[in-house]
Amino acid sequence: MNPTWKISLLPVLITSAIASLFPLAILATTSTPSTPIDQSNAKEAEELCGKPTLDDLVQHKVKQGETLVAIAKQYELKTATLMGLNPEVRSGEVKVGQTLSIPPLDGLTYRFKNEENYTTVAKKYNIRADVLFERNGCQRKPQVVFVPGAIWKPEPVPFNSAIASRGSGNPDVIFQTGGYPLPYSVPVTSNYGWRMNPVTAIWSFHSGIDLGASFGTPVLAAKAGRVDFAGWGDGYGNLVELDHGSIGTRYAHLEAIYVSQGQSVAQGQQLGIVGSTGRSTGPHLHFEIMVSSGDGWVALDPAPYLNRIASVMTNLFLL
Repeated sequence: MNPTWKISLLPVLITSAIASLFPLAILATTSTPSTPIDQSNAKEAEELCGKPTLDDLVQHKVKQGETLVAIAKQYELKTATLMGLNPEVRSGEVKVGQTLSIPPLDGLTYRFKNEENYTTVAKKYNIRADVLFERNGCQRKPQVVFVPGAIWKPEPVPFNSAIASRGSGNPDVIFQTGGYPLPYSVPVTSNYGWRMNPVTAIWSFHSGIDLGASFGTPVLAAKAGRVDFAGWGDGYGNLVELDHGSIGTRYAHLEAIYVSQGQSVAQGQQLGIVGSTGRSTGPHLHFEIMVSSGDGWVALDPAPYLNRIASVMTNLFLL
């Protein structure tokens, strides 16, 4: 077979092979037996794909003086990638003599659940199903796959109606993040200052920072204080305001609020979960820092504060 023609057929062969794997409820209502041509195409696709990424891991033995961040940089990977593949180092610390599994590129491992397939997992991580299939050696029914480009993050705490109804006095929902208002560092999607409002399309002043967290991510108290307000805040949607004495903090667009007005909270205590209520174009946390003045509360740029805290978290999750 002409090599050029053979390579050009790879997307077709992969698509054909993927299609043969998916549940009938997704792709067809009747069962048809595979033909010799189907089997030949699947076999040829497997030959073209090469071995799965998870079969191409390098084993790195931690040496004296090495850190997780340094090891990640050595292999040009994000630290989160190493944490995802090596659960024993998810604290961010490594020990001399430990052996870490190192993939050839950033990504995470995912174990198929019942009825899941390449298409459903690809959709979940916003990648092409044929790319996912190829990266996993065109295996027909793997239990665990490598998702290229996806970034491992700690699992968010799921919504708990019992906690929501009584506030968050449960110590299980207190996070040690050093004052960052989310369990892990996330990208800034809109900065403090003048901008074109994405909802009203009017040039206006943005009095806080928008943090691009996913729906349901726990929202945490940046500092110990008292809940000054907890409820509907018009354009802010579901809103929590904390009074810390000389300063205040504001957490907006929450999907659910877990605290009540007058309640005392600890640093890192869960106030609610990220949502998109009020004037919002998608799930995120709008975070403000306010100081008292003769004219009332004045909003400050939270960036210096967040950057200082996030730098530590970035070393753990995003480098």
